[in-house]
Order: sequence, then C-alpha cells, then structure tokens
Amino acid sequence: MTGFDNEVVVITGAGAGIGRAVAQRFARTRAVVIVADLDKDLAVQTAESITEFGGDATPFAVDVADAAAMESFAEDVHAEFGAPKVLVNNAGYTTTGPFLEHTLDDWERLMGVNVWGLVHGCTHFGRQMSESGRGGRIVNVTSVAAFTPIPLSTAYCATEAAAQMLTEGLRLEFAGTGVGVTAVCPAQRFVAHSPDGIARTIVRVAARNPAVVPTPIEARAHYLATRISPGGARLAARILEPDRLVGLRARVSSRGVLTRMDDYLARKLERFENQ
Repeated sequence: MTGFDNEVVVITGAGAGIGRAVAQRFARTRAVVIVADLDKDLAVQTAESITEFGGDATPFAVDVADAAAMESFAEDVHAEFGAPKVLVNNAGYTTTGPFLEHTLDDWERLMGVNVWGLVHGCTHFGRQMSESGRGGRIVNVTSVAAFTPIPLSTAYCATEAAAQMLTEGLRLEFAGTGVGVTAVCPAQRFVAHSPDGIARTIVRVAARNPAVVPTPIEARAHYLATRISPGGARLAARILEPDRLVGLRARVSSRGVLTRMDDYLARKLERFENQ
C-alpha cells in the first residue's frame, strides 16, 4: 500500500489529540476519513477542521466499549462507504493511582476502552477488510506501558499489555489475508510530544506493514531495553521519573543528535525484530 487517494480510513478517538492529528494527516493524503469519537461535538470539530482545507471527513459518535454500538457503527460505515482500507484504533482511557485504590468501575472502563474497544474494531472492520478481497491495514495505538511498568499505573499498563498481545496475535491470524496489523506504541505517557509527530508515524506505517513501532526515541529505547534486559528495564521504570526523562531529553534536544540517536535505536530495533 503506497497511497490513500479515495481510500476509506476509520479512526477512533479522533475528537482530539493524536486521533485528531491522525485524521488530519490522512485527510491531507486525500483519504476519505471517518472521524469517530465518544463525544459527537469533538468528532464534528475534527471533521470541520478537515473540510476547511478541502478534505473529506464524516463524524460519528460511538463508544468503542459498547459492543452493540460498535457493530452498528461498522455496519453504517460499510453501508455508506464500503470496507475501509485502514482502521486506526486510537481511542484510549487511562487512570493513575495506587492499585488498591482502583475500583471495579475503573477496571471495567479501562478494559472496555483499551481492550474490548480494539476487539470490537478489529472484529467488525477486520472482517470487512478480509471479505472485501482488497485487504487493508489495522493500526492499534497502544503505549510503551504495554512493555514498561509505570509506577501508579498498574491497571493501565495491564490493559495496554493485553492490547499489545491482542495486536501481535491478530497479526499472525490475519497473515495471508492481505490485512496487516501493526502496534504503534507512543511514549506520550512519559514525555509530552506533539500529536502530529505521532500521527505522521501512524500514517507512514499504515502504508507499510511493520509489526511493532515504538515512537519516538524514548519509546524505542524502552522497547529495546525490555528486549535486552527485562530486569534492567524494570529497574529503570522505578528510578526514571517523568521529569528526569524530560530533563534528559532537553539536554540532547538538538535535531542532529536526536536524529542520530533515533536512527541508531531504529537499526537496533530492526535487528532484534529480525532475530
């Protein structure tokens, strides 16, 4: 897959942040963008931001955790637009705080959005892609929390780890159908990054078919650390607080240094992925 001219792209959690940036990025490639969000007003705002520059976007309100709502949403999209070429499961939910202070409601919402949301999206749209005979791409936006424990975020990390394994399993199951499945793992939980930078990565990988894409440089480093030394990665998670990571990044924030470091980590990551 090299372009998205007139291709249907479905994006959940597209009302703001990364999801909105992804929708805008795809629209600029002349894709037909389906903007889905729990908040209809935010979905409409994203769609309007796209139509303002001549893009094609249609807003939908849907709760990804609601099985019936997601089935109806997928049917509506298929009836009006046909099977999508790309699905970006971006909707996510997070909490912070001690494990013992999390309620059952907290867990149900985390599981509903972060795990069941992916299950619903991949089931309905994955089936549409497969049965269309044209294939497609499923991009599940997980997190570095899928492979790096974060203090006071045990519940969130658990759901992201489940989402990560779901994605990797689906990649194997869809192999041979023409449907590629990729996990994009942003590091925004640790360090603030421009949503557009992550969106650029998502659009790029949707045109290819890599398995796991940590982004940006901090995520690559954490992912490689878990592959090389899981114990060391757990130790780093205990001692490297978010503000320390921000300070470290600031000290090496020149574009040239970051580019060289990121290229080096990308090569290392590719080496480990190919072993």
